[in-house]
Amino acid sequence: MRSSGPVGEGVANPAGERSLAQVIGLRASHVGSGPMPRSHIHPELELNLAVSGSARYATVSGFVDLPVGRLAVFWGGYPHRLVTAHGVDLLWATVPLAAVIGHPVLERALTGAFLYGEADEGPHDAFLMRRWAGEEPGEVALMEMHARLARLAAGPMIGGGEGLARAAERMLAVVARHYTSELTVASICERAGVHPGYGAQAFREALGMPVWQYVTQLRLAHARRLLSGTSWGVDRVAHESGFQNRSSFYRAFRDGVGCTPVEYRRR
Repeated sequence: MRSSGPVGEGVANPAGERSLAQVIGLRASHVGSGPMPRSHIHPELELNLAVSGSARYATVSGFVDLPVGRLAVFWGGYPHRLVTAHGVDLLWATVPLAAVIGHPVLERALTGAFLYGEADEGPHDAFLMRRWAGEEPGEVALMEMHARLARLAAGPMIGGGEGLARAAERMLAVVARHYTSELTVASICERAGVHPGYGAQAFREALGMPVWQYVTQLRLAHARRLLSGTSWGVDRVAHESGFQNRSSFYRAFRDGVGCTPVEYRRR
């Protein structure tokens, strides 16, 4: 549940902090997590289950406390950071965006909401997530995730919707839905219903980076997943990730990852 502090207190990206852009893919783990040193973003849907202990996230909308024993699902493309002390027993899994496109849970999560399972479902969720964490997740685990997410679609939701009325958060929702499409800052602001000058400033203040840097980070994370998980050519990877041409893709990849796409694939 959300803390009683004002919305925006303890945000994941205070001005000047740059989120770590990652690509995680289809994964699951069982960890004793402490505080994360910095916020991160990743283009996957994330499932969390706090088995015991306190799990608090700092997000662009404020603090979110995960209820113990209840599944929580959210979109990893929003900057987030676990800020609780050591001692939380946490099960987590991530599902690539491509595997859940069109899923009703994703559409709700893209508004910035945290979606929750019921307490009496906790033991079954823990059983599933421990099984996913104990094996290399594949097609069977993905089918189980889809089934669980389908049941979750009509469940309770905290945040999102009217809670994301601020300009930066409305812009985040637009970017999350369309980052692989052709975008400009003006078109993002138009879809979000905010003035371009005000929207760009609000975004930078809320996330600590310009709009276009955030878009590029999501695109690079998407491209890294495609380079690792497919045999597609570089031009197709660039296009599917939202880059308009090979040269802009190579330039962004070198700047953001430190090597060329071909070198990344070889590694």
